[in-house]
Amino acid sequence: MSKNIFLPIICTTFLIQIPLSSSEMILGEEKITKDINVVFEGAPRDKIFSSPKNPHLSESETDVHIEALINWDEDIDIPSQVPGSFIPYLKVRAKITNQETDASKTIDLVPHINLIDGFHYARNTKLPGSVDDTYQITFTIKQDSDHLSYHKDWKDNYGTPVISETSFTYQDLNFFDVSQETRR
Repeated sequence: MSKNIFLPIICTTFLIQIPLSSSEMILGEEKITKDINVVFEGAPRDKIFSSPKNPHLSESETDVHIEALINWDEDIDIPSQVPGSFIPYLKVRAKITNQETDASKTIDLVPHINLIDGFHYARNTKLPGSVDDTYQITFTIKQDSDHLSYHKDWKDNYGTPVISETSFTYQDLNFFDVSQETRR
């Protein structure tokens, strides 16, 4: 193969692997049950569109976009559940605490959809302090029992609730790098 053909093939191969978005900061990866996985992320702020009943901070008022990707496991063997797919009807809350000042705030993550993560839970937020500070985040996940109903076949085979309330805490998080980016 000539050098003139080989170089464009190499360049094309590397270009195909370039991500479509800005980087996201993985805060943690967990297994809630043997069938449910979650990835917590700090992502670049973004412009969010929603109804007036579900207001979001504007991109300019936001430091970071906090996300929880909660999905069925890839090896799930439950009839009618798609492996790796989004799990709806959960209440996801994040308590963000500034480890230097002890200032904190709690936000509810709500369903979002984009072309990078698909369906996920997220919220734009202003950090309770400087983007240079260090933070602790405690995520709490529980079933939204006000909106999820069960058929007898599910209850008989898998019980209720789909998940019990669970929490995960991550410390020594610095969002400076991700706060300097925006999605385009």
